[in-house]
Amino acid sequence: MAVHVAILRREYAAMVLSGRKTVESRLMKVRCPPFGVVNVGDRLYVKVSGGPFVARATAASVHDYADQTPEQVDALRERWNPAVCGPRAYWDERRDRPFATMVRLMGVEPTDVGPRFAPRHMRAWYVLDDTADPVMDVPLTRGAVRNRYVSVPTASAAMRGAALTLELPDGAEVETGFVDGGPMLRWRGWGAYFEANGLRAGDLVRLVALGGRRYRVRFRRKG
Repeated sequence: MAVHVAILRREYAAMVLSGRKTVESRLMKVRCPPFGVVNVGDRLYVKVSGGPFVARATAASVHDYADQTPEQVDALRERWNPAVCGPRAYWDERRDRPFATMVRLMGVEPTDVGPRFAPRHMRAWYVLDDTADPVMDVPLTRGAVRNRYVSVPTASAAMRGAALTLELPDGAEVETGFVDGGPMLRWRGWGAYFEANGLRAGDLVRLVALGGRRYRVRFRRKG
């Protein structure tokens, strides 16, 4: 699955975070991202134009439209704008754009980090490889909870190749690495955190890459 970066004006990014805006729309003069490149389940990061990343979401549904007439764009406005939350001017200025993509968002959550990408002038949508996602959710197994360890089977060879620093939720920092280059983190102080957060099998340990081989650690309960 791909990772996407959507550049939004600050007011629209705020509406995504608040839950008012549940569909991200793009109307285009030519076939270009996001048309035809977003799939259900893809992760989408919202970045304020000229500012920070503010939200992370998942594509719940994707609708692409091609060869639209101005009248058909009007019909798209009637159907989608309650969730898009665009002013009338937004649609009027785009009536002559034949390509459109509507991405319904789910699982919206705030974030202050996002994928690394190379900005290009006037581009407002970027499609990146799955490995660009700075967030890694690691499900806990019963064995991991019982024996107080964290195994990261999706860790890349580069991630496993040298020491890294974990920033824990209580502010503590731990320098660790992987056991013999395998998926298990060497540090074994997880038990107290599992107990304090009431973690069970199926819950998640979230690792957020901060750069410089530093990772923020958070815990997420299943559901």
